[in-house]
Amino acid sequence: MHRPESCSGSFDSRVWKYPGMVDRRKALKVVVGFAGAAAAGVVVFPAAAVVASSANAPRLPGRRAGGDDGWHPVARWDDLVVATPLQAHIIGAEVDAWNVSPDRRLGTVWLLRGGEGTETLRALSAVCPHLGCLIEHSARGFVCPCHVSDFDAAGTALRGPSPRSMDPIESRVRDGEVEVRWAQFRLGGADRIREES
Repeated sequence: MHRPESCSGSFDSRVWKYPGMVDRRKALKVVVGFAGAAAAGVVVFPAAAVVASSANAPRLPGRRAGGDDGWHPVARWDDLVVATPLQAHIIGAEVDAWNVSPDRRLGTVWLLRGGEGTETLRALSAVCPHLGCLIEHSARGFVCPCHVSDFDAAGTALRGPSPRSMDPIESRVRDGEVEVRWAQFRLGGADRIREES
C-alpha cells in the first residue's frame, strides 16, 4: 500500500500495511483491564459471599435456638454436695475474627451449694485475680499455687498477692441443670472490671 497524499500530521505506516492489525498499546490496556477486574473479583466475590452467608448461618453446636444467651450447662444440681466445692469446666464455642471452634474450654468455675434450695448456688471463677493461674481447692478454702494467694471457703481473699476476692460468676439451675454465664475479668487490679470478649 502506499501513503495517501491527503493525510497530514503523524502517520503510522503499519496501519496502511496491515489494516487488520490492532495497536499493541490498546491491546495491552484491554489485557491489563481484564486482569485488574479479575483480581478485584477474587477479593470482592468471596467477601460478599461471607457477608451474605452470615445472615443464614446455622447455629453453633451447644447453642440454643434463637441465639447464644451466654449460659452454659456445667453440672447437674444433684451432683453438688452441700459445703463441698465442685470444679466445673465451661465448654462452648470459641469465636474469633475468622474461626469458630466448637467444644472448647472457655473457663473453669468452682460451684458452691450452700443448702437444699437452688437459691443457695454460687459460682466463683477459678481464675486467680492476681495473674490468671488456676485456683485449687484446699483444706482451708481455696489457694492459688502460683503465688500462694489464699481464699476462704466463700472465695474471700485472705492473704497473698491477689488484689481482690475470687470473681463471682452468674449461675442458675434450670430443669436440674446448673448453668453459668461465663465472664472474664481484668487481672491484677482491686477493681472487678469485666473484659469484653
